[in-house]
Amino acid sequence: MPIDDEDFESESIGDDRQLQLFTDRHEFTRRFAFYLNEDPPREKILYFFGDGGNGKSLLLKHLQVNCCKRFSPQVWQQLRALPESQAAEVANFVREAKTYTPIPVVRHDFGLIPIKEDKPQDRFYGLLMLRRNLAEAANKYKFKFPNYDFACFWYLLNKGESDATLEQLFPDDVMELLTPVVETFAEFPVVAQAVAVLKGIDKLGGIKRAMKLIQKRLGVSDEKAEEIRRKDIDTELIDCLPKLFADDFNAAMAGKHKPERLVMLFDTHEKLWDEKRSFQGIKFWYQDEWFRRLLRALDWKAGIVVAVAGRDCPATQLRWPNASKFPIPEDYIDAQLVGHLFAAYARDYLHKVEIDKADLADAVIRYASLNSDDSWENLQVHPFYLGLCADVVLAERKRGIELLSSDFARIPKLEKKTEELTDLLLSYVDREVRSAVHSLSACRAFDEDLYIKLGAGCHFQASSANFEILTSFSFVWKEPQRGEKWYRIHDLLRRLDADRDNDKTRRAHKVLEGYYRELGNVAEAIYHANRLDWERGVDEWEEVFEEASRLSRYGECESLLAVRSELWIKSDFWLGRISNSEGDYYAHLARYAEAKQEYLEAVAAYDCELILTPDDEGTLNNKGNALRCLGDLQAQLTEFEDAKQSYSEAIAAFDSALVIAPDYITALGNKGIGLQRLGELQALLTERDRAELSYLEAIVAYNSALVIAPKDSRWLNNKGNALQGLGELQALIKKFDLAKLSYKEAIAAYDSALQIAPDDIGVLNKGNALQRLGELQALLSEFPDAKLSYKEAIAAYDSALQIAPDDSRWLSNKGGVLVQLGQLQVEVKEFDAAKQSYSEAIATCKSALLIAPDYNYALNNKGNALRCRGDLQAQLSESEFEAAKLSYKEAIASFDSALVIAPDYILALNSKGLALKSMGDLQAKLFNQQEALKNWQEALEMYNRSLAIAPNDDWARHRRDALQESLDYLGDDTVSS
Repeated sequence: MPIDDEDFESESIGDDRQLQLFTDRHEFTRRFAFYLNEDPPREKILYFFGDGGNGKSLLLKHLQVNCCKRFSPQVWQQLRALPESQAAEVANFVREAKTYTPIPVVRHDFGLIPIKEDKPQDRFYGLLMLRRNLAEAANKYKFKFPNYDFACFWYLLNKGESDATLEQLFPDDVMELLTPVVETFAEFPVVAQAVAVLKGIDKLGGIKRAMKLIQKRLGVSDEKAEEIRRKDIDTELIDCLPKLFADDFNAAMAGKHKPERLVMLFDTHEKLWDEKRSFQGIKFWYQDEWFRRLLRALDWKAGIVVAVAGRDCPATQLRWPNASKFPIPEDYIDAQLVGHLFAAYARDYLHKVEIDKADLADAVIRYASLNSDDSWENLQVHPFYLGLCADVVLAERKRGIELLSSDFARIPKLEKKTEELTDLLLSYVDREVRSAVHSLSACRAFDEDLYIKLGAGCHFQASSANFEILTSFSFVWKEPQRGEKWYRIHDLLRRLDADRDNDKTRRAHKVLEGYYRELGNVAEAIYHANRLDWERGVDEWEEVFEEASRLSRYGECESLLAVRSELWIKSDFWLGRISNSEGDYYAHLARYAEAKQEYLEAVAAYDCELILTPDDEGTLNNKGNALRCLGDLQAQLTEFEDAKQSYSEAIAAFDSALVIAPDYITALGNKGIGLQRLGELQALLTERDRAELSYLEAIVAYNSALVIAPKDSRWLNNKGNALQGLGELQALIKKFDLAKLSYKEAIAAYDSALQIAPDDIGVLNKGNALQRLGELQALLSEFPDAKLSYKEAIAAYDSALQIAPDDSRWLSNKGGVLVQLGQLQVEVKEFDAAKQSYSEAIATCKSALLIAPDYNYALNNKGNALRCRGDLQAQLSESEFEAAKLSYKEAIASFDSALVIAPDYILALNSKGLALKSMGDLQAKLFNQQEALKNWQEALEMYNRSLAIAPNDDWARHRRDALQESLDYLGDDTVSS
């Protein structure tokens, strides 16, 4: 409601010393007041940019606390009539005004430390964090975000990756709507449950019905709900969320019960890049793409005011108007340089901190200036340096000593000023406080408990009194993301201690590394290890991250990713390695867009390294690996031409490495892998002659490697893989005898590798080759030979499991071949033996899942074994129909579990489609046409989802089209997409 004449007292800021001492910036306060009071609203983004330490963050806080005020038309007309030269008068009036309409304001800081689901930079969780904060800031208006909230809930149910509760993720008003619906279907209280467990309601067939009720309670139209559900989670819906958010926000601001203005403040925009600032083009603009999407979609005419703070000018340095996607035209940017303070305002600041002696104040101001030789009127005073000088004077005053102007007479060079000022300040404080400052600069954030811990480990006297002194300094900032009483040392000082390799700071890093290792917080320990020895820390990060990813410990992976942006990575070579590891992780979870971006960043990093060291064969080799991984991903997504290009560029990189070092065995072997992958793709595209040539060239590359290192089992193993691929191609073109020969040569290569390294379970791809040979023999009706090959494959996996009984990969592979053995036994009417094989396959996959519960490949293989058992039970007799239904249900549940972990996992989508089709067929036999139709429709949906990700997958398209044709024949109105 309008309250222009209401007396409104702003919140007390007595505890916020920095805000109390805020000085100058009158022109920015005046400009901000125009955005809030001028009608019609200005259609621009107010962007404050400038060097670090100039007070941009404090400016935003000042605008948030003191300036979000809308005045009556009469008052505003008087203020706007004052010329710009009287900006100080306008700013002071705004700050001190008591009669105004308060304007809701929300502040989003990209620089906050990510904690659990509060990830301000993340394109999903960052936006959801903004949604929660906006609901709190504008609570009295009860804004609704129906389409965005529905999309977020749908996204979370499909991803199922969050350990947060619904209550932690959504505002209270949304929870009031969602909780009763979900609990009805889940049959357990959901408010205290992690989002990941909610997938369990699908076992009761509840998700679709729950989503329908949620849709109605949120007020989402059928058309919009269907549009949201049809979007691919990772490649479409995630990109649409900023637009959905903005559209709902615009609608709320266009309603009757809404404020005249609503302010959104975004701080430390530069944190969306960090070490990726050197990237060019698409890779550079990708970093803040979700934010630009949001800004572009906001309706400024509705009264939404956005102010952003960052180091770079958005028009000239960030080049927003030139972005390849979602550019922001320069006409919509109001860029304001936040420079240094004039001398008069610096004097005002010193007056506020009670440094009033004229000669001392003048000396301090010149000391804190960029160029002390400038005239008084032209002095540019650095706010950060001024604050440090004031701290020096006040610290001595507390000891009963008044400093003189002569103490600031010797003015250091600008590049040494932070260093000398810090030393000067700390020379005047108690030794224990001085030690604490250097020690605490090692912390990403600290509270009093951690301060006490460091005192014990770093041998300084820690006390509550000293902690109070510490937290009163101008360079100590609150860290609200960690909690009410958490703090951090200003980045400039932390950087200074790091650059100087301060002994106390190093000691603190050692203490903190040990402390976090004792706590089991590996990610935080690695951060401190990295600060002690950047290469050791990065090397450990890569090793731990890759192991956690391999063992499906995804929570540990996310913790490592949370500190990754703060790691020192002082070479592009290492940056490429880390980006490649991240790409592998995202690809494993079917987060394809993120995987592709990381692989591109890896290639870009290696290219930067090659500018410095163009003849480094190791960098060329790694670039080739990154390109090959990118090609694998593109091939999976049926982006075939792009994949061919990536493979070709990978092979070229390996060739360049071999020109420099012809005997570089790793590049020879990797070239073979690249050629092999290219051959697999060419075979898929029926480019069979080219595929055969690629396989043969791969074998030549491996043979060349084996000439140099005949006892290297890696290349014997890879040679076997290439021969296996060649055999698959020959089987495809019906050269069956040649295919058998290739499979047998592959098995011989694996056997040779095993003679060299019998404990190297990596070479036990022999099981795969025997499995493929068995498939070919079964196809040729050579059933006894096929059965023998399958059993030998199982024996190979058993050998691997004797070496590594807890390796979930080999257990899962063994489960896969047991399924194929069961299918063969069904073919030759050995039904009891087939049942036994399927049961063993299920048990084997369960064993794999006991070791790695989130191993999606094992979940998929378990589902396939259950589906095949169901097919056999449905085939045998009516008495087993109920058992078959149970098998299908368990199979679908297993595929669903895989899709919770990786919602876009193509293999699981297609496998679930097969299981739903089989379930529908069985229900049709039982004359349950309605249930049959429902399962056929769901199977169709699975194939459509798979084809949305990989549109050129002929296998899925054939099954989708055949099923669609059957449904059309039944008169159903399902439409193929």
